[in-house]
Amino acid sequence: MVNTVTFRDFEERDIDFIYKCKNDEKLNSMIVGDYHPYTYEEATKWVHGCMGEHETFKFWAVCTNDVEKRIIGWVSLSDINMIESSASFHGIVIADPRFRDGLAWIESYLFVYDYAFEKLNLNKVYGSALVNHVTSQTMRRVMYGKTIDYKKNAVFKNGIYHDISVGELSRDVYAKHKNNGDYKLSSILKRVRFIKKEIKETL
Repeated sequence: MVNTVTFRDFEERDIDFIYKCKNDEKLNSMIVGDYHPYTYEEATKWVHGCMGEHETFKFWAVCTNDVEKRIIGWVSLSDINMIESSASFHGIVIADPRFRDGLAWIESYLFVYDYAFEKLNLNKVYGSALVNHVTSQTMRRVMYGKTIDYKKNAVFKNGIYHDISVGELSRDVYAKHKNNGDYKLSSILKRVRFIKKEIKETL
């Protein structure tokens, strides 16, 4: 099966898209960090800051897998620490409604983990998510990550306090399941169906 998305560095043409996304309150309602509307100048500065290579973070535009390579979202690693051999899966946003069938999320997770473990040779990748963010909680388990911590009332969003869960995927676990073929799309899709149902029943 051909991937539905691909990944590239940010470009000037992405600024209008980012500006729109950064001002979409619903789109930002489930992110862990603080939300505030962006001016066009702020959006421009954000895109420029995401471009290129950096020691402690890396951003990619998630794009259509065609000649146009039109941006439909973004994904990133942060807190890259080569001494401690770890990083944080900082975030993933799939903003284009036409790509919200789940495949772009799966492909983004696979891409980031491949970059972290295969290219950077890291030992641990961490991630945080709102406890009631079903997609993030599902993907953590689908990708064989484990929850290592809960933070009660850690984030105030949408007028209420939210609990945060912290997850971890180790290099050894990643390598084991990759060698077993567990990161093939067919295997992932089967796990998504079962795990998402379980999580929804507990919320």
